Amino acid sequence: MNSGLDIEQIVSDLVRAQRIPLDRVYQQKVKTEWKRDAYREVNSKLLRFRNLVFDLTLEGTFLKKSAASSRPDLLTATASGAATEGTWEIVVKKLASAARQVSELPEDLPGGFSFVIGTSPEKLATITIEDGDGLEQIAAKINKAQVGINAFAHDGQISFTTTATGQDAAIYVDQAFTELFGGELGALAQVPGEDGEPPMVGVWTVEGQAVRGSDAEVVINGIEATYGSNTFQFNGITVNLLNAEAGAAVTVEVKPDVDSVVEKVKEFVNLYNELVGELNRLLREEVYRDFPPLTQEQKDAMSDKEIELWEEKAKSGLLRSDSLLSSILSEMRMALGAAVERSGGAVSLRQMGITTGAWYEYGRLYLDENKLRSALTEDPDAVRELFTQQGGEGKTAGIARRLTEVLDRGMQRITDTAGKATIPYDQSYLGNRIREYESRLEAMEERLRRFEEAQWRKFTAMEKALGQLYAQSDWLYQQLLAMQG
Repeated sequence: MNSGLDIEQIVSDLVRAQRIPLDRVYQQKVKTEWKRDAYREVNSKLLRFRNLVFDLTLEGTFLKKSAASSRPDLLTATASGAATEGTWEIVVKKLASAARQVSELPEDLPGGFSFVIGTSPEKLATITIEDGDGLEQIAAKINKAQVGINAFAHDGQISFTTTATGQDAAIYVDQAFTELFGGELGALAQVPGEDGEPPMVGVWTVEGQAVRGSDAEVVINGIEATYGSNTFQFNGITVNLLNAEAGAAVTVEVKPDVDSVVEKVKEFVNLYNELVGELNRLLREEVYRDFPPLTQEQKDAMSDKEIELWEEKAKSGLLRSDSLLSSILSEMRMALGAAVERSGGAVSLRQMGITTGAWYEYGRLYLDENKLRSALTEDPDAVRELFTQQGGEGKTAGIARRLTEVLDRGMQRITDTAGKATIPYDQSYLGNRIREYESRLEAMEERLRRFEEAQWRKFTAMEKALGQLYAQSDWLYQQLLAMQG
C-alpha cells in the first residue's frame, strides 16, 4: 500500500470502538432474556405447587377410606370415599366363571367352510376356513375377530373361553359351527347375515347343557348374593374375589384412611418448603456486576468451561430483591398463618401439627405427624375444613383455597411480566422489551455497517491520492535528472 499503514487493522479498531454501544445493548437484551426465563422457571414451580394445593381444596382428599381383608388369600377389598365405615363379614361360596368348552376335530378340515361365533346375537364374527388351515389358524382367526372369546388349540383339541364371566356369559354359534365342533343350538335368535339372509344362531349347547358361565356366590352379613364377576361393589366397597372356601368368613374393615391424608399433607409441606427455599435463594442471590453477558467475540476467545463458569456468575442475582417474588411469598405466608373461622370454632395449622420455623428460616414449615394423626382421628372435619372450607356466611376460606387464589394471582402477574413459552407471540412486558432491543440492535448494526464502509472509502481515497502524488513526484524527479544530464 502507498501509505505503508495497516489499513485493515485501523478500520477493525475503529469499528470495534464503534461497536461498544451495540455490545452494551446486546448484553442488556441477553440479560432481559435470562430474566424472562428465570421468571418462567419460577412460574413452572408455582404451577406444580398450585396443582398440589388444588388437590387439598377437594373434600375427597380428606374423605378417603381404607378397607382391610382378614383373608387376603380369599378376597381383597378397596373402599371409596362414599364407603360406609364398619365391619363386614363375607363368605365366598363360589367364584364366577367364564363359559368354556373343549372340542376335537379331524385332522382334515374342509377348505372354504365358514361358521359364525360370538358372545351375543349383536357381537358375532364369521370365520372362514382356508385350504390348509389347522386348529391353530382357526383359533388365531377367532382371537383376531375380538368378539369376546379366547380360542386355544393344541394337540388336536381347541377350547373356547369367554372373556366375560357370569351366568350371562355364553357362546353363540350357528348350525355350521355345530357341524364342525359338535353340539346343537339353543335359545335361537335370528341376526342379519352378510349375504342378506338371516342366519339362525343360538347358545351353543353340548349334551343338553348350554355353554354358559356361572355367577359368583357370596354371603354378605348373612345375606346371600350373586354377581356376574369376581370383582363387584357394594356400599362403596370394591371386592375382588380370589378363592372360594366353604364356611370361611372373611372380615372386611372399613375405616378412614389417615395414612393417605398424612402423606398428602406431608407432600404439601415438603413442596412448600422447597418452593419457599428456592424463592428466598433467588431473592438473596449475589449479583456479580463485573460479569456481564458475553458477546460472541468474547465467547470465541474462551473455552466451553470458561464460558460456563462466566455465565454462572453472570446469571446470578437476576431476581435479587424482586418485588414480584417478594409479594408472592408474603401473600403465601399470610394465607397460611391466618386462622380459619368455622362453625365449630377457629382452627389453624398449628393445631394440626404444622408450625413455622425461626425467622431466619424465612417461613419454613415443620410437620408433627403424630399430632396430625391425632387431629385426623379426633376431629377429621376440622382438618378437612381447615383446607377445603368455602368462604362466606361468617366463615373464612380454607388455607388451600386461599393459597390457590394467591398462586393464581401471582402466576398471572409473572405471565404478564415474562409471558409463556407456549405463546407464539409474546406480548408481555419483558417480551416487548426484548423486541425493542432487537429493533435497536438491527438499526445499530446497519449504522455500524455504513460506518465501516465509509472508513474503507476514506482510506481507499487516501491511498489513491498518495499513489497519484508519488507518481507525480517520480515524474518530476525524472525530469530533473534529464535536465542535469
